[in-house]
Amino acid sequence: MTVDVGVYVPDMEKISSFGNIAHQIGFKGIAITGLMDQPFRQLAEEITVYRRVNITGKGINSLRKQIERVRKNTIIVAVQLGSIDMTNWVVEDKRVDFLTLDPSKDYKLRETTASIASNSATALEIQIAPLLNSSGLYRSKILKAYREAVMTAVGAGMGVVLSSGATHPMGLRSPLAMMHIGMLLGIDRPLVERAVHELPIYIIERNLKKLSTEFVSSGVEIVQRGRVHEKE
Repeated sequence: MTVDVGVYVPDMEKISSFGNIAHQIGFKGIAITGLMDQPFRQLAEEITVYRRVNITGKGINSLRKQIERVRKNTIIVAVQLGSIDMTNWVVEDKRVDFLTLDPSKDYKLRETTASIASNSATALEIQIAPLLNSSGLYRSKILKAYREAVMTAVGAGMGVVLSSGATHPMGLRSPLAMMHIGMLLGIDRPLVERAVHELPIYIIERNLKKLSTEFVSSGVEIVQRGRVHEKE
């Protein structure tokens, strides 16, 4: 099951159009920002829509409060790459799924940050829309920023996820197209398969499990009422 985890739907009236195109090009799900109260819903187009929240804030306290407020009913929680101290705190927090690189900002992914993220399972998210919607020197700048971030993440063992960043249905790209763009960014074939097909759905399924009443904590789940089972 392949899911585009970075889609920006302007209003719920457009959700069917996004779902229809996503289904046609090979996706079984999309994660959208800000429009849903429930963690997920099923569309008629055989597409599951997941709730995503992008957290922004000027300080750690602001981020912490926002994460605490949305985590319990959200499938994907993403925070933009920012200052070193704030970003290191973000990737230490296992409630954050994605560290999203905004190429319009001058922040860079540091090796220390990527190493912390490799232990907490926070993944670097690269959205391809800024690259596809730019040209000339600015596209070259974005390409360089993406390649550097990917190289740092991969070198430290940090997961990488590719998403479309689409703001309209025609901005969606097929899984195969996203894989080709990933290889352009320097990701080799096995890792680009993981970045498009495997890691996004793994994170979604992990978070769906956490939202279920059977989940207690990492590695522990309820198997019968009144009993818990520690997974090997």
